[in-house]
Amino acid sequence: MRALTRTLPLALTALLAAAGCGGSATTREPASFKVTLDDYLIRPQKLRVPKGEPLTVTVHNIGRLGHTFRIRSATHNVMNLTTIPPNGTKSRTFKLAAGTYTMYCALSNHEELGMSGTLVVG
Repeated sequence: MRALTRTLPLALTALLAAAGCGGSATTREPASFKVTLDDYLIRPQKLRVPKGEPLTVTVHNIGRLGHTFRIRSATHNVMNLTTIPPNGTKSRTFKLAAGTYTMYCALSNHEELGMSGTLVVG
């Protein structure tokens, strides 16, 4: 039993190193999240994502109308996807500082009709 407990950590270390989990520098994959647009609704309405990492958003429009997808801080837009047609999907990778942002559709009065949500980074 003693021999097994000594060799197990060595075997586990070898497996992790072979799988690329060793101490070498690796490229981080972007944190990703999905958003669904419907006519006058963004789902989910509240999202929390990690700070300091690249973010990839995938936006799918299931509505009958075209919609945009934007993210703004308190002062300006920080990410913009142009009109996504019905049943269309667009993705974008970007980086945001820690904080609270608004996700919304900029077309006509869609935001006023309820097409907005909150994105918290951090």
